Amino acid sequence: MSIQQIPNTLDLGSSGALGVCFSSFSALGRNSRRLVWGALSLVPAFWLLDAWVDFMIFDEASSFYMALLRPEPVELWMRVLVSVLLVSFGVYAALLLDRAERIQRELRENNEQLEEMRRKLELLVVVDPLTGVFNRRKFHESLNIALSKANRHQHMFALLMIDIDHFKRINDQFGHQIGDRVLRIICDQIRSSIRNSDQMFRVGGEEFCLLAAETDAKQAKSLAEKIRLMIESHPLPEVGKLTVSIGISDFEDRDTQESIYARADMALYDAKHQGRNCVAIQ
Repeated sequence: MSIQQIPNTLDLGSSGALGVCFSSFSALGRNSRRLVWGALSLVPAFWLLDAWVDFMIFDEASSFYMALLRPEPVELWMRVLVSVLLVSFGVYAALLLDRAERIQRELRENNEQLEEMRRKLELLVVVDPLTGVFNRRKFHESLNIALSKANRHQHMFALLMIDIDHFKRINDQFGHQIGDRVLRIICDQIRSSIRNSDQMFRVGGEEFCLLAAETDAKQAKSLAEKIRLMIESHPLPEVGKLTVSIGISDFEDRDTQESIYARADMALYDAKHQGRNCVAIQ
């Protein structure tokens, strides 16, 4: 039986099959395509090896050329079958690898999305939704950390308590929407006046705290005056001139949250009773 007499059941080159193969191959990832190419490269290697065995060991052909290109029908069927199996296994392994890589990418993307959602949820817990600064819960956490660093490593800091003067009158006269806008604008002004290492918190309706890192009483007073003058010099069209009163307490040995907060609150009380729009230190 000649090669031309092989039944048509071995015809693997139909246009439909080739189209599916090329389409699937182009959709594979780089590593999967390499695996397919590796399987394809085994086919000619297998044919050469089988022909060499037939010629050199079993003496089934008069020459290596004849053993390679004009094998017996059964030998030809065997080579074709093994070739199909090699390619099939290679493609199947490539598809599995590609699927595994796709799943890995999807898992990585999902993990990144979950991490982003976790960060957003954490911000929702510790950030004041109106002003965008940290809330009272975050204030107590950060103050505790600052006290621990100061007690253990002498990392000094100061606590500034800031209160908007006559804010209730603003709400009563202009409405809460204008009052909310005043809060946001003042927060933006204060944040533009402080360092990246400083932290700002909203601890009450119109009351804010500022943790100034590596700052002593003198430096804290300069910062407070800078903030006070910034707000005073930028009146709003809706409400006119705004002012703030600021109380300061710097870290002292064996300070606790209650002690340093109480001194800042007392300093703010003094600033209010000195006529407002001023800075006081305890």
